[in-house]
Amino acid sequence: MAEHAGHVHVDTDSSVADLIAAYREGPGLVRNAAAGMDAAALLARPIAGKMSTLEVVCHIVDCDQFIADRMKRTIAIDKPLLLGVHATAYLERLHYQERDLELQLRLLDVTREQMAADLERLQPDAWSREAVHSETGLVTLKGLLLHAIDHVDSHLAAIAEKRAALGL
Repeated sequence: MAEHAGHVHVDTDSSVADLIAAYREGPGLVRNAAAGMDAAALLARPIAGKMSTLEVVCHIVDCDQFIADRMKRTIAIDKPLLLGVHATAYLERLHYQERDLELQLRLLDVTREQMAADLERLQPDAWSREAVHSETGLVTLKGLLLHAIDHVDSHLAAIAEKRAALGL
């Protein structure tokens, strides 16, 4: 485990404790990425064809709920089917540009707090539990947790790119 851009970098060799710690850090990283942006900056799309910062945060939060559900089903059910999500359809139909940033951040906090507590109670053999994803095939619980961490990480760069384009 190594520090990277102000947070903990994890990979497939990281310990479960390190993965859960990195997972718990996600909401704070998202909150910090959007900190100090006024309403106009949150809604701005300074890079053609890319989401606004608010839309990115909403995307992170909605996907985090999907991933938490997938982890719960992988823990509770033997080899559940995990359906792919077409996240881009959510952007307009759920009116991401009209959502409240603070509500989104609170939802991310509580989703991760609950899920991390569940993960901390697991026995070591639970981490190899498997599910079948409709698009990517066989996945493990540990792989799902890594995906949750990486998903936030990848979108932090997108928010930083927007901040830079806005001169923030």
